[in-house]
Amino acid sequence: MTQLLNADAHGIRDAVRAYATKRLAPGYLQRAKSSTFPWDLHREIADLGIYGLLAGEEYNPLEREDFVAAGVAVEELAYADFNVANMTIPVMLMSTLIRHHASDVVVGRWLPRLVAGETYVAFGLTEPETGSDAANIKTVARATANGYIISGEKTSVTMLAEAEAIILAARTIRDGKDVGVSTFLVPLDARGIATSAVPDTGWGILGRGVLHLDGVEVPPENLIGLEGRAFSRVLNGFDFTRPLLALTGLGAARASLDETAEYVRRRTAFGEPLAKFEGVSFPIAEHLTKVEAARLICYAALEKRTLGLPHTSDAAMAKWYGPLVASAAVKECLLLHGNYGYSTELPFEQRLRDVMSVEIADGTAQIQKIIIMREKYGTDFVPYERRGADAVSPGQRGPAHPVSAVP
Repeated sequence: MTQLLNADAHGIRDAVRAYATKRLAPGYLQRAKSSTFPWDLHREIADLGIYGLLAGEEYNPLEREDFVAAGVAVEELAYADFNVANMTIPVMLMSTLIRHHASDVVVGRWLPRLVAGETYVAFGLTEPETGSDAANIKTVARATANGYIISGEKTSVTMLAEAEAIILAARTIRDGKDVGVSTFLVPLDARGIATSAVPDTGWGILGRGVLHLDGVEVPPENLIGLEGRAFSRVLNGFDFTRPLLALTGLGAARASLDETAEYVRRRTAFGEPLAKFEGVSFPIAEHLTKVEAARLICYAALEKRTLGLPHTSDAAMAKWYGPLVASAAVKECLLLHGNYGYSTELPFEQRLRDVMSVEIADGTAQIQKIIIMREKYGTDFVPYERRGADAVSPGQRGPAHPVSAVP
């Protein structure tokens, strides 16, 4: 991995850092305790050009698609506000899906507004009985002369309450035969749709929900990619979301460590600053080292993505190790603040509840370890079998998002 950022990534970092320090950091704790989505911030981030980074030449402020620059932007946002950073990743994912796989009708209607921060498109894969085992999707799309009729249920859908549409996966039936899993863009104001909220301990401004579909009619142009080939053609290969998610946790961890270093510099015990005691300074040093190691894994995966090199195992390593390291660092910072850290007046307890979400989203640690072993040593280390040409399993390289499906 290149150790120094290129000029584009430096420019993105500086611009996002200046914005986030002034606009986001002061309001993180207040926003985190709210369930109101900050549409004003969503549009401001769009104005920075972040949502165009992976949306194609027409929208990209850089000369080329750069996943490292996307990671830098996400991490800088997370340093100031973990939740705001996480509202950017679905936009990057949805813009990529639409750009590469949608019909001209869908691209024209949704991509410009998505990149401009004027709308939100959710993603639905997880179902009540299918999380990691996404091959067992029960939602069904029946092909008709006029398109498709979709029925089923999606759970753990991020930003469902505010989204205008959703890209979801459904098992497709044509002429009475199961032809595999397809993806569709479904407007959420369509007849036959009902939603309900999922109460969470963190992730407040984003929120999750349950989506019920009862005979929802979708026109043929809303098919995303080829019919029956969702996992092999549409959802396969979106490993970049995993290091991005890890970087949101690591950004919040870096903020916590920096704040704690300043606190122990000022706080005294036995006539000396706490910073003088090795029992205080050494744990901070240990977490700084682990955070830096996790960051390098993330950026190595993103750099390989930019260069078109295999990076599935790197992304899985980033996803299980980064959130683990981040949660541990934030918890240590909370403890080093003593009784003050446990109070809701400081950000540590909120950050801990927020950051733990990325230990679940986009595949748990156990799923990532299966992927690592499969990629490094082959299928002898995989506890499942492929089921059909377009099956998906815990090792499938498909996308998800907090805290939506985990393929």
